[in-house]
Amino acid sequence: MKPWQIIVAIAIILFGVYVAAVIVFAYQMKQFDKRMERNLAAIDVLIVQKYDMLRLIGKMFVKFEIPVPPEFMLHVRPKFEETLLDIGSAERAVIKSFLMRTAQSLFYYGEINKELAQHPEYIAIKENYAEIDRQYRHAVVLYNADVLGYNYWSHLFWFRWVALARKMIDKEIIS
Repeated sequence: MKPWQIIVAIAIILFGVYVAAVIVFAYQMKQFDKRMERNLAAIDVLIVQKYDMLRLIGKMFVKFEIPVPPEFMLHVRPKFEETLLDIGSAERAVIKSFLMRTAQSLFYYGEINKELAQHPEYIAIKENYAEIDRQYRHAVVLYNADVLGYNYWSHLFWFRWVALARKMIDKEIIS
């Protein structure tokens, strides 16, 4: 073989490897999208579960006639599952902050009342809330890891043109 034929053969092989890498890249990015959607759906479910647990505690406050500032009485607020559709990370941060402040306040007022603090239903709700919160934090970590990987790979020099052609935009992490 002549030297130019060797160079052409190497170029064809390298081009074939690059095309295969682009196909693998596109497939992996689609997998990132699916995992992120699945994790985001899990996060939404856990947010609703946290909200429902806080509503149950609010109902117990009413049952035990414990005075609490009205902004923390979740039993009178409507459910908000529908509002979680198509919200951004800023809105999620607001919801997370609201739930955290409300939980802290309700648990604080609940622990002040000794009768409620020793009630088995209250203790069970508190334990369930803690478990849901642990699962929520775990789901957020998984989602954020996928977002970081997605954003990294979509900006990689060799595949940036594929990301631009597929109109891939950066995802935001959940704090």
